[in-house]
Amino acid sequence: MSNVTRGKKFIKRPDDTPMKKEIENLKSDIKNLDSTAAEINASLDRLKLDSATVEKRKALQGEMKEIIAKQSAFKTERSAIQSQIKNVEEQMKRKIAEIQRLTGKTSFRSVAEIDARVKSLEDLIGSGDLKLAEERRYVKEMTSLRKLRKDFAEVDAQQSSIDNDKKKITELKEQVGKIGNREIQSRFETIQKELDEINTSSKSIYDQRSQLMDKRSELRKLKDSKYDQIRKLKSDFDVEFTKFKEQLSEEKKKRDAEWKAKQEEEKQIKRKEEAQKKLEEASVPAFASEINEIHGLLSYFDPSYKKPQKSILANVTNSSFDAKTNIRKVEMPEDVVVLKKEQQSFYEGSATKKSKKKNTRSKNFTVEPDVIVSLSNLAIPLPVKSEDVVKTIETLKSTLRALEEKQDEQTQKNIEKAKEEIAKLNEEANVEGA
Repeated sequence: MSNVTRGKKFIKRPDDTPMKKEIENLKSDIKNLDSTAAEINASLDRLKLDSATVEKRKALQGEMKEIIAKQSAFKTERSAIQSQIKNVEEQMKRKIAEIQRLTGKTSFRSVAEIDARVKSLEDLIGSGDLKLAEERRYVKEMTSLRKLRKDFAEVDAQQSSIDNDKKKITELKEQVGKIGNREIQSRFETIQKELDEINTSSKSIYDQRSQLMDKRSELRKLKDSKYDQIRKLKSDFDVEFTKFKEQLSEEKKKRDAEWKAKQEEEKQIKRKEEAQKKLEEASVPAFASEINEIHGLLSYFDPSYKKPQKSILANVTNSSFDAKTNIRKVEMPEDVVVLKKEQQSFYEGSATKKSKKKNTRSKNFTVEPDVIVSLSNLAIPLPVKSEDVVKTIETLKSTLRALEEKQDEQTQKNIEKAKEEIAKLNEEANVEGA
């Protein structure tokens, strides 16, 4: 595992002390501005006209509004009449133009002049003194004059209409003259004069109030600028603090990634160690514990038995039973009496002693507790009397031979199984790392 890790990066939190101090100064400025504005408002309250003058001006202004409303109505009415006059004048102009068109090509100016000329022509024709050519010419002229007389009848009608238009225009102009009499205009001028006098007398007050209000407006602008500065300070700090949190989050992500990588590295090392351990355990010759245990039992039941020197089993694993040093405690079968065994051979001295001791053994045959456990582990019957020991030894030897014969085969199977488990662990590790 790699011991080289990145040192923790220190990310300094933005210091808001200068910002808070500056904001406090700005708030103090704003407080002073508010105090000054309050003084100005108090001065404005003192700079007021007396109530009588205010009431008089209010009344005059109300009356002025009424007069202005009336004048506006008069103006609208006059405008409507003026519009009528203009329309009548335009009609009259068209009628005069029509008369001029009808009378422009003749020297006659009226029907009477035409009638007089026709009568004089009739008298000339009636005298009989005219020549035929003259008579025909006069007859033709009379025909033209009679036709012209019909046109002049239309001129008379137009002229009558023109006279009526002139009369109507005169009447409309008289109406205009009656609208908006002098009394209303005079009252308007009087009110305006009184208001001007009030304004002149109060000009000083208005000027002072105007100056104070201008100063108050300047204070408001300055106050707004102070608030803008506060908002900017907070906004700038928020930007810095947001950047700080982003850096902090980024650093945490890096640390988490490093920790995760370290954990993964440790997992891989642990897997390798487990795999190595499995392989080492599988490489140990099979049945090593059982074979070693059998050697110990054979040494126990037959003190003359010597463990083969070529066997390496005792170096590989410890059996559950050691003929000299094992002190494991177990529960014993009910029909076995456990006593402290004296260190002696199963087959001793003369026949008399042997017989005597044999009888004693038959009566009080004992076996070490660990021997009982080992035999039970190997599924070998426990000798309940000394005569059964020979059979037990033979069983141990036959079991030993059987285990030794299968040892290499089983060891290879164990190795293959361990390799399969290791491959499975590696596959799982690859899936987790994907």
